[in-house]
Amino acid sequence: MTSAKKIIFVNPPLSIEDRYGVKSQSGGQTPPLGLLCLASMTRERGFDTSILDAAALRLGYGESVRAILERSPGYVGITAVTISIAHAAELAARLKKADPGLVVMIGGPHLTALPSETMEKYPQFDLGVIGEADYTIIEVLEALEAGRDLSGINGLILRTPAGAAITGPRERIGEMDALPLPAWDLLPDLTRHYCPPVHTLKRIPAALLVASRGCPGKCVFCDRSVFGNVLRAYSARYVFEMIKELYHKHGVREIQLRDDNFTAYRKRTLELCALLREARLDLVWTCAGRVDMVNPELLKAMKEAGCWQIWYGVESGSDEILAGIMKHTTTRQIREAVRMTRDAGISPCGFFIIGHPGETIDTLEQTLRFSRELPLDEAHFSFMTPFPGAWLYDHAEEYGSFDRDWRRLHGWLPVFVPHGLTAGILETYSKRAFRGFYFRPRIILSYILRIRSLRHAAIYFRGFLALMEWLLKSRRPKKSGTRD
Repeated sequence: MTSAKKIIFVNPPLSIEDRYGVKSQSGGQTPPLGLLCLASMTRERGFDTSILDAAALRLGYGESVRAILERSPGYVGITAVTISIAHAAELAARLKKADPGLVVMIGGPHLTALPSETMEKYPQFDLGVIGEADYTIIEVLEALEAGRDLSGINGLILRTPAGAAITGPRERIGEMDALPLPAWDLLPDLTRHYCPPVHTLKRIPAALLVASRGCPGKCVFCDRSVFGNVLRAYSARYVFEMIKELYHKHGVREIQLRDDNFTAYRKRTLELCALLREARLDLVWTCAGRVDMVNPELLKAMKEAGCWQIWYGVESGSDEILAGIMKHTTTRQIREAVRMTRDAGISPCGFFIIGHPGETIDTLEQTLRFSRELPLDEAHFSFMTPFPGAWLYDHAEEYGSFDRDWRRLHGWLPVFVPHGLTAGILETYSKRAFRGFYFRPRIILSYILRIRSLRHAAIYFRGFLALMEWLLKSRRPKKSGTRD
């Protein structure tokens, strides 16, 4: 028997092997930040709210269904990215079979990017929430409770006799500070079930935060369907309150700020740094930034406030490729930003992509040389993956071949192969990139010096063995690790 005014938000079953592929041995588990924001909204409005993070708890479908039904909800809200949409659909199908009266909603980046295609492929979802759902979910629940029609609520895709229909567009949220703090207390124990990839950490326990939404960039491979191109941020004071809650209530000692571009709001960043310095918390933090949005003054303030690492989207060592993917940065800017970061005493790290549109053997060689020439401490090399919602997703075949299997769009397989290259060539250069960057004395020594515990050592060792296995032989993709 279901009960009204009770909702459970669900992160569906997804194994770490499905998410990280070859890097699963050193991968991490991060909290579903979007669900935390939605849960805080519904709870504030009086709905009996809970969260089931099946991925973090490593639950199979059967276990997840039982855990959900034990709470007797009237509504289930599932989130999904592209690689987890099939997992979300399987869970929804089992829930509807077990309790046809449940209202099962789907939201998240994948549904927002491909609402009609998703609802057509997966009839087990009753309705979909498109884009930012903070206020939409309240309107939907209140309408369902009152028995009102949903067609007047913007930001939905509904099932009608004529097929799936999208309601009007919903405006982006402007006043971010009006939103309640994330409902961290609804998750399982943070220190036990969550940890970012350990090689990106200096201290444990650690947690992720997102302090802004949107990105002004127009890179061809990025999905901006949920938050758009308009950058909106929480104030420095609000971010500070989020950090303090994690620090005092959950014992967190490292924060990873995973905004698309944390350094875009320079004034806010400086204000946050001042608050952190004044508070003197026993805390360190990292962030991601653009190479054209940092300067020595900002970096100095960040270092003094506890920032020890910055990740930059380098992407390629070819200026021609950087222009073609609409990155609007140059290799000269990249070199300067990395130099300034290291001079400030902050560890610079870089994200690289193998297999851009227009990629050639020559540009691949440039990227590999560039990754070793830059004084980076960490580098990630992923394959170009045109995610739904990105410009390249709709234009990929103009530049190469593209495997559109949603289950394979995680960045660790060459699903997009530019004209003139092969998947085998891309895989070879990916291995060369990892081997050339990490098998250097400076990098190996930096990992040894970073070990803080037996847990660190064990994870590093497993990750090293997995990397060696991948480098030495080709492996068929493993079957999903999600249990029945």
